[in-house]
Amino acid sequence: MSMPWRVLITILGALAIVLGFGALSLVLGDGSDPTPTPSPTSTRPAERTLLLQILDEQDYALGNFVLGVEQDPDSTTLLAIPASLLVGVEDDTMTLGMTPASPDTLAAIKGVESTVGIRIDAALSLDRLAFAGLIDAVDGVWVELPDAVVLPEIGEVDQTRILGPGWVKLDGLAAADYAVLRLPEEDESARLARVQKVLQLALDGLPPNAERMRQLLTSLGSLAQSTVPTEDLVPFLLQVRWDVNFGDSRYAVLPVEVIRSGVRPASVLAPEAPALVAELFPDALIESDVTG
Repeated sequence: MSMPWRVLITILGALAIVLGFGALSLVLGDGSDPTPTPSPTSTRPAERTLLLQILDEQDYALGNFVLGVEQDPDSTTLLAIPASLLVGVEDDTMTLGMTPASPDTLAAIKGVESTVGIRIDAALSLDRLAFAGLIDAVDGVWVELPDAVVLPEIGEVDQTRILGPGWVKLDGLAAADYAVLRLPEEDESARLARVQKVLQLALDGLPPNAERMRQLLTSLGSLAQSTVPTEDLVPFLLQVRWDVNFGDSRYAVLPVEVIRSGVRPASVLAPEAPALVAELFPDALIESDVTG
């Protein structure tokens, strides 16, 4: 093969990598001309973020997670945010769990940015059936239950289901209902830990290549609402999957103080929250009353 062909192939290969891993930041840019211009440094954010919301059968976002991806070195951060957190959206205040019901499709993003102080590049919400579809797509998840758990009748499930005790493989619907289950006298932190466990198992089982990842996201259909096109989620989730599989990931829960208990509690940021956010997302901080 002649030298010109080798040079051309090298250039095309490099271009494909740039387009694949840079897609999310290009779509979420500042609206300027995307045509490359000479520059000594890249303008792509060092850390990209995705707000993932998992809804229960009443479309309440019981599970809320900020996924942050770094590429140098490769790593993924997953921060769980309690649904009870009161967030500011324009001139209104609501719990993060209620944001999917807002007429403002960017309510969750605005709420996390203004209250927690993390820049959110994209958001993805999965309703109960979409989350179940995600679990089925990774061939279910295994969980260990110290005690038997009773899942109530919901929607198309016409009978109660008993899981465990011991190791149990959950299919999509069972995993989705187990994740958002409200057990008697259980506080929000216990429910959030259960959602996080199931989500981590799902992330670990995500497809290993772009085409299969694209097919998975497409199969979820309108039940999975995203603020960016599917093509822009694929490279992001591929890196998340890679980092989770190879141990280059870290998990944390945003500390809050509950000011109203009950089925739909309300909470505010705990004093130690800003320091944790700054530690976990140093390249995705935005100026706010929280971060200073």
